[in-house]
Amino acid sequence: MRFGITVEIICRQLSSKPELTQAATDDSLPYWKIKRARAALLYELTGAGNGAQMIGCAASTARKWYKRYLAYGINGLKDLPRSGRPKVFSARFRLEVVAIVCQQPPEAFLPGITHWSLRDLVMMLPRLLNLKSISAETVRKILNEHHLKPHKLEYYLTKTDPDFFGKAKRILDIYQSLPADGVVISFDERTAIQVLERLYPGKPLKPGYPEKVEFHYRRHSTFTLLAGLSIQTGHVFGRCYRRHTQHQFLDFMHQLTELYGDRKLYIILDNLNTHKTPLVKDWLTDQNGRVEFIFTPFHGSWLNQIEIWFNILQGKCLKRMNLSSNEAGMAHVLNYIGTWNNYYAKPFNWKFTTADLEQLQNQEPFKLPVEAVI
Repeated sequence: MRFGITVEIICRQLSSKPELTQAATDDSLPYWKIKRARAALLYELTGAGNGAQMIGCAASTARKWYKRYLAYGINGLKDLPRSGRPKVFSARFRLEVVAIVCQQPPEAFLPGITHWSLRDLVMMLPRLLNLKSISAETVRKILNEHHLKPHKLEYYLTKTDPDFFGKAKRILDIYQSLPADGVVISFDERTAIQVLERLYPGKPLKPGYPEKVEFHYRRHSTFTLLAGLSIQTGHVFGRCYRRHTQHQFLDFMHQLTELYGDRKLYIILDNLNTHKTPLVKDWLTDQNGRVEFIFTPFHGSWLNQIEIWFNILQGKCLKRMNLSSNEAGMAHVLNYIGTWNNYYAKPFNWKFTTADLEQLQNQEPFKLPVEAVI
C-alpha cells in the first residue's frame, strides 16, 4: 500500500523525528520496516492510534512500534529475538565438527583427498561422529558460524631473514623521508620475457564483444629487462639484454650512473647472487660512496616499488604483445618506457609505513626456523 501523498507531506512537515520520517517515506526499504515506521509516525502525530488506521494498522500495533522506537531508536522497528526451535546438535558437537574440518581428511576414510568439501563432510561426519545422518544445510550453518572455508587456500611465505624488520624499516624510512643529497632508485630485473607471435590475426573490439586473440602462437626467444624507477619522479630507466649475468648488471649500472652524473644514488634491490659477486663489489668500492646498495630483506620483494611498475608493464605492454622477433620485443618494451616517462611518470603513493611494520611485527612474533638457510 503506497503512503498517501497528503499524509506524506503532513508527516514531513510536522514530525520532529527525521530518522523515522525517512524510514516511513523511503520506498527502497523492506515493506515491513516502512509500514512499522509509518504506524509509529502517525501515532506520534495524532497522539492516538486512530491515525494509523489510514494505513490499515490497529491502534495497539501503532502504539507498540512507537514505544519501541522511543526505547531503541530506528532499530526498535525490528523483531525481537525469538527462541525458535531448540537446536538439534549441541555446542560440543559443533566444536567436534569444527575440529574435524580444521584437519585434513583421514587417509583411512578418504585416501587422496587433501581438503574437505561440503559433500565430503555430509558423507563422512555420520561415520566419524556416530550419527545417523546430517543435512548439508546444518553443516553449512556450522561452517558459516565459525567462518570456516575449507575450499579456500592462501599462500604464506615464511620469513627466513633474521633482520627482516630492520632491513624493511630502513627502506620504509627512505620512502617516508627521501634523502636530499641524492636520488633513490628502485631496481629489479624482469626476466624471461617471452616473445610470442600469433599464428593468425585476432579480431578487433566491437560493441558487445571484447577483442579476441588467436590461441595458437609461435614462441621466439626470451630476453631480460633491467629497470630502475626513480622514487622522486616516477621516471624509469631500462635496458634489455639477451642474457642475465653480472656483466649485464654492471653494464646497466654504468649507464645508470652516467645518466645521473655526480649525484649520489641510493639503489634498492633484491638479494640476487649477480648483485653480490666480487666483480660487482669491486665496482661498488670504486664508486667511493657515490652509489649505495640497499638490499631488501629475503622474501621482501614487495617492499621494492619497481614491482608495482612491472605489474603495470605486464598489463599495458607485455600481455597482448604479438611480435615476430626478439629484437622487436626489446624495442617494444623500450618504446613503452619512453611513453611512460613522457605521459604517465609520477611518484607512486606508497602507503605502507614504519608504523604499519611495527604493527605487523607485534601481531606476528618473528622466529627464525632452525632449518632455514640464508
